[in-house]
Amino acid sequence: MTKYKAGNIITSFNFAFRGLMLAIKSQRNFRADIIIGAIVLAIAIWLKISRIEVAILVLTIGFTMFAELVNTVIEFVVDAYFGNKYSILAKMAKDISACAVMLCAGISVLIGIIIFWPRIF
Repeated sequence: MTKYKAGNIITSFNFAFRGLMLAIKSQRNFRADIIIGAIVLAIAIWLKISRIEVAILVLTIGFTMFAELVNTVIEFVVDAYFGNKYSILAKMAKDISACAVMLCAGISVLIGIIIFWPRIF
């Protein structure tokens, strides 16, 4: 696999940036995560949320985006392995990885409610 290994740190960052652009272009849910995250952070700044709470929001948004990316990788790998053939194992892997994203998003919403509720109501 050495022919696929990055020669230096700049090349590694280029690969990562290419992956980010691919995710943005091809994954609707990842784009939604970016947009919703930006809106939440803009509201947090507008409401003058503390720096610690903004950091918590950034972590939860990042955690959800990370889960979305891992879910995408799992779906790509499972699809590549099984091709166009139906498999109950492929369905289970994809459903469970989608559940992980849903769990992260739910926790993010709960943290958002905890942080924003006292300032809105």
